[in-house]
Amino acid sequence: MRKLILAPFLLLLLSVSFGQPITEEVKSEVLKEVNRILAERAFVPGADFSKWPEYLAKRQEQVDEAKTQGEFVNAVNRALRDFGMSHIRLQTPRAAELRTRTTTIGVGLRVKEVADGLEVLTVAPDSPAMEAGLKQGDVILAIDGKKPESTEDLPSDAGAKVELKIKMSMGEEKAVSLEVKEYRRVRTDFLSWLDDETALLKVHTFSTGYNRQLLEGFVEEARPKAKYLLLDLRSNGGGSTASLNHLISILLPPDKAVGAFINRRTAEQYAEETEKPATDPAAIAEWTERKVRTRYGLIDHYPGKIAVLINSGSASASEIVAQALREVGGAPVIGQKSAGAVLASVFGRLPHGFAIQYPVSDYVSIKGVRLEKNPIVPDVEATGRATTADDPVVQAAVKKLKGE
Repeated sequence: MRKLILAPFLLLLLSVSFGQPITEEVKSEVLKEVNRILAERAFVPGADFSKWPEYLAKRQEQVDEAKTQGEFVNAVNRALRDFGMSHIRLQTPRAAELRTRTTTIGVGLRVKEVADGLEVLTVAPDSPAMEAGLKQGDVILAIDGKKPESTEDLPSDAGAKVELKIKMSMGEEKAVSLEVKEYRRVRTDFLSWLDDETALLKVHTFSTGYNRQLLEGFVEEARPKAKYLLLDLRSNGGGSTASLNHLISILLPPDKAVGAFINRRTAEQYAEETEKPATDPAAIAEWTERKVRTRYGLIDHYPGKIAVLINSGSASASEIVAQALREVGGAPVIGQKSAGAVLASVFGRLPHGFAIQYPVSDYVSIKGVRLEKNPIVPDVEATGRATTADDPVVQAAVKKLKGE
């Protein structure tokens, strides 16, 4: 079985190579397979993937005019966005190749589309963006003098240079020059102590770089000493279902149901047995006995009080973990609204090295909350960047946990 991915490609590091030329024959072959995958494999309860030809037709002129892989991918992805869901994205061959590597080529930004342009969610350490002084909360107003239309508008060919107009988080504007380079994208998770009874566990990803042994060691260190644990999932864009299940299994007691994934088989069984349309994910999740549960056989779970830190860059697997700890573990959620991008997906191979990420199941929490397009609202709203004792989000979490 393929590994289920809970990371919306929209939020992945901008690290794709877009400058390669493309022929009409390649376009046709790639789109033929995209059509087949969406018709036969993609699934979200209530979603109508038969509308794909209609959505593609709206962008046909842009597809026809595309001369490079990047222009083609941009045009197709604009059509895919008409589905109004996360986890559905075409990738260039270079992006598909780099997906599981620990190094990448790019500018080192994770961004999301906002009204003014592209808002910076994270800046990768030692990346061109960090060297240029970009920070979380900055907004890219222009790329080479033009307002960006999508996340693909940043260049990513090694050596390419770009001029950005930036609105900083305090409102000031500045010009920034970047050169695309190779950099390491895996960041090491850590446990830090805020005081004798309070620890902060930072988990950067549930994808490449997620280290089970390291995290188990941190929980074993915290378990006998920390009354309070802050789980920092800010700007964690998600990853695999196996990784998220591992984390909740070392933070919650074993065999605790936290939610349900709704795939095609479950939906069909629901429709057959209840004689109701399989369009309501919450109803199907309540009906099915196939629940996501914490596992036995790992280390003893952390028994103290937990608070979860999130922001708009906390997506997919991070949102499932945060909601599980809130509903099952009674953990307060601190920070800003999450991304609201929670569908399980896989990557399908396409001709000529292209790939497509597409959804295969929905997710509903154990208390009936569908998180897709429904961001988690924190119990306490706070903003901040650093994971230190003077971070306002950390301070708010400590205050909430200790009842101060």
